[in-house]
Amino acid sequence: MNTKTLGYSTMIVSAALMGCVGLFARNINTSGDVIAFTRMTVGAICVFVLMFNQGKTMLIKSTKLTPSVVASGVCLGLCLAAYVSSTQHTTLANAVFLIYTGPVFSTILAAIFLKEKISKLTAGLLTAVFIGCLFIIGIISYDATNGLSMSLSFSKENFLGDMLGLASGVGYGLYLFFSRYRTDVSSDSRSFFNFLFGAIAIALCFTVNPPSLAEMDLSSWIWLISMGFFIGFGALSLLTIAAKHLKAAELACVSYLETVVGAGIGISMFGESLTMLQTLGGILVIGGGMGEIVLTMTKKHNSGKQAKAISQ
Repeated sequence: MNTKTLGYSTMIVSAALMGCVGLFARNINTSGDVIAFTRMTVGAICVFVLMFNQGKTMLIKSTKLTPSVVASGVCLGLCLAAYVSSTQHTTLANAVFLIYTGPVFSTILAAIFLKEKISKLTAGLLTAVFIGCLFIIGIISYDATNGLSMSLSFSKENFLGDMLGLASGVGYGLYLFFSRYRTDVSSDSRSFFNFLFGAIAIALCFTVNPPSLAEMDLSSWIWLISMGFFIGFGALSLLTIAAKHLKAAELACVSYLETVVGAGIGISMFGESLTMLQTLGGILVIGGGMGEIVLTMTKKHNSGKQAKAISQ
């Protein structure tokens, strides 16, 4: 097996495991923040163990902690807490599509605070994702009698979950945005601090809104521990392997498989359904997000080639 095949194979399995978050969350009788805290804590422990085995723990000690490093971890933790909670209050498709609006929010933040210019193509991709969100949460709907219509009324059953999904997308975008400030930090150290500060942020939320474990039966504990192992250790370990053999753009694009897996589980295992416009909305979100990722990485690649050519 060549390196690219190994990279794609491990990344596909990793993304598929991440797409199962909703499946685990719906079988655990506790709030999403508890589940997310477990995921972040297991992630921090796993990264530390991997770095210890590889003799890289000095990278943790030598990393200078700055507000952006702390903020990226905090945003990742809160983003995951909102996402897991979203899967418990709306369809899995809505939850997973909405969190993947993150790259678009990151682009908007970069344009505002880093003064990065938005090209016409990027503007088109942002518009596609925005329209996709309107389709997914039902602001734009369609029926045979009235045709296309726009309304600010929301489904009572899915409103909380959809808003949490949007919040997770904003949190994901903030995580990506803050991560751009410290490109000097190694990927291993960054992962450790992201998980660590994510877990701390959720733990601080517990002081304001203490979690309840009263309804946690044996089945719930088994699902929670299994989630920590498969989606924490398993998905993380496979992602680490994939990252050694694939470029960032390749990793990002394959990660969108998570949306397909998440939506598929909701439809096949929980009897959920998507309207035609929601399906189109999901396609717009995936296409716009992937397009923005590829566009960003292409710009970086071209800039690197130009810089190399000038130096020669």
